[in-house]
Amino acid sequence: MLEKISVFLDKIEGLSISIILAVASILTFTQVVFRYGLNNSIFWAEEVILYLIITMSFISTSMGIRKGAHITVDILRAVIPKSGRRLFIYLSSTLGILFGLALVYYGGNLFLATLARGQLSPSLRIPVAWLYAFIPATAMLQIFRYIEIIYSEWKYGTHSKNDEALYA
Repeated sequence: MLEKISVFLDKIEGLSISIILAVASILTFTQVVFRYGLNNSIFWAEEVILYLIITMSFISTSMGIRKGAHITVDILRAVIPKSGRRLFIYLSSTLGILFGLALVYYGGNLFLATLARGQLSPSLRIPVAWLYAFIPATAMLQIFRYIEIIYSEWKYGTHSKNDEALYA
């Protein structure tokens, strides 16, 4: 069941990032052409690009956790005896879950506070709260990925296809 959810989330995350990157790139190119070629700027383009890139970075953190692509102190895992590596993975994943829970809590509070104030974005005039909603939503994805690592480590003894090759 966990594997099916993981595969589904992989596809959604990958598709989302691809679409966001494509839209941001096209919009950036269009903005440059309009600003420097036609001497007329699209007033809302910079704001949309900014929000897209921020959203993409939050979504990609979950992918980075899944693929083991985040910056790590690999020397610690390399020098820890094989028997202690599992404990190290559990500990680091638990810290990741705690960080994700903090993001859910504080991001949720930020969302609710901004929603109550009715703050609007400068150019688009859309509620900023809905942009902040990505913080707790993507933090829940991060928490799921850390739980997935703990589960895979417990069930299979490894959480990465490259784990054995790197630390054998």
